[in-house]
Amino acid sequence: MEIKNITSMALFAVLLTGCSRTKEYDPHSYLSDSELNDVHWKIVHYAGKSPEGIGIFDVFDKRFDDHYRQQLNENRIDKYYIDKETNIHYFLISRIAPSLTEKRVATGGKMKLNNENNLIEYEEVFRTWKMVPDTLARRAGLLFDKMVKGESLDNYHTKNSGGIDYIEFPDEVVTYDKNKRKWVITGFELKK
Repeated sequence: MEIKNITSMALFAVLLTGCSRTKEYDPHSYLSDSELNDVHWKIVHYAGKSPEGIGIFDVFDKRFDDHYRQQLNENRIDKYYIDKETNIHYFLISRIAPSLTEKRVATGGKMKLNNENNLIEYEEVFRTWKMVPDTLARRAGLLFDKMVKGESLDNYHTKNSGGIDYIEFPDEVVTYDKNKRKWVITGFELKK
């Protein structure tokens, strides 16, 4: 009888820990609806698909607002966390990926905003392979948690993951250029 109670309590503790972690990364735990819309608008200009041929200084040009409004519908912020000590905002955004079956791709990153709520730093830390939504939720959620905690993602890169799809970028060829705010291949810029 006593072992059964201990097992039940252990299971309850695991479930409680999982639930609190999920709530900890719920975007609404950090941002009001208005703030979330503003952050989504900022992130989608980089993590979403850009119009053909525009540069970093053109992404917020009003001429492209309709394009990015459409991107808001195709992208969603799945997880969010603000480190109160460093004021770094961590995000996980996903979008529908081209596929015969329903698949999504996720991007995990971090950014800083100034006192006027303007974006002053932005970096995409990883982009996943496209996956069915429930698999993406589990795998991208794991990657996000490790990113927030400052843990290494090396074991989840394609060359180290034992044939299990986690991180597509960065890899040996594709890296993220924080100055250009784009994924780049040596000598080329990668289109989104």
